[in-house]
Amino acid sequence: MAQQIDQWKKRSVCAPIIAIWWDYPAIESGNKSMGYLICYSFHNVRIPASQVTAALAAIHHLYQPEMVERMGTATIYDHTTKTMRKCYRGGHLPSTGSFATLMDALQEWSLGSVQQSDGSIEIVEYRCDKAGDESVLFDAIAPFLDYSCNPRVDAFQDNNEHWRHVFMDGQHRRVLGKVIFADQYPELFDSLEN
Repeated sequence: MAQQIDQWKKRSVCAPIIAIWWDYPAIESGNKSMGYLICYSFHNVRIPASQVTAALAAIHHLYQPEMVERMGTATIYDHTTKTMRKCYRGGHLPSTGSFATLMDALQEWSLGSVQQSDGSIEIVEYRCDKAGDESVLFDAIAPFLDYSCNPRVDAFQDNNEHWRHVFMDGQHRRVLGKVIFADQYPELFDSLEN
């Protein structure tokens, strides 16, 4: 495992901050949980100081019952109604009923963030196991990002699957990538050398 992580760190030269986690669904094999190794690289995913309150309100809106029913990525047994209901795998609302700050909300969704000197909040890392519903959060905060920085999140999976979370015009999209190698498409790489 440590050797795999070192290999991924060497391959991920595009960003200074890298997060690694196991993808869901995990496959149980004896006592070991297996999954795909994924590396996320965050690039300029910044919420300006003027939009911090609105972004926090958008995250709180995700917890409205109709939003959870529509956007939930998992189910949980409700003991009061004795039925299954939708929920999020990550990002549980605190017992107080709301998050105190945007950074607290992002942390609950397993995203590390840093407050800049101008009051903006920049998301810099993914901190734990992939919950599978980060797209829900990205959809919620997309309208509040600073688009002058060209924000994006690159993801690399150890089975050579690549994708990018892109943010444009207040929208979030997940775009699949394609891995190409120099020996397969030399014409693309020859132009890079000149």
